[in-house]
Amino acid sequence: MNARPWYREPMVLLVIALPAAAVVAGITTLVLAAGGDSGDARVRRVAQTQTADLAPDRAAAALGLAGELTLDANGAVTLRFDGSPPAATVLRLELRHATDAGRDRGARLVSAGEGVFVGRLEAAREPGAYNVELAPERVDWRLVGRLEAGSARLRLVAALED
Repeated sequence: MNARPWYREPMVLLVIALPAAAVVAGITTLVLAAGGDSGDARVRRVAQTQTADLAPDRAAAALGLAGELTLDANGAVTLRFDGSPPAATVLRLELRHATDAGRDRGARLVSAGEGVFVGRLEAAREPGAYNVELAPERVDWRLVGRLEAGSARLRLVAALED
């Protein structure tokens, strides 16, 4: 009878490899979980609850702000407010990619008169859906919307109703 060395036995490899793989996966999960943060400074975690500052959303609802945002293929952005426009002359537009923060984009919009603001994205928009946020530089109010993949228009509204 010709005996194989222990390291050539399939059962021995299973007995050693499966627990070793579980330990490596557990350590990797722990490192990833410990190193992450929410990425949003306006969100606080207190005990087991998560709270966010909703004052800008309430202010936008009280002012009755809403508008239509259009993006073209070259990165030009046009925003038309419904009714009376806000008093701000410079607005900050943030496009947050739904799954990859590396694809986030931003733009500075300036008033072109009569409730219209124009600007250009800092970098070309990549494929995928985006959560959009518009606010003045002091963040007195905030409008939000969702730009679906392949879409070039979206409606921006207050996240809360007055």
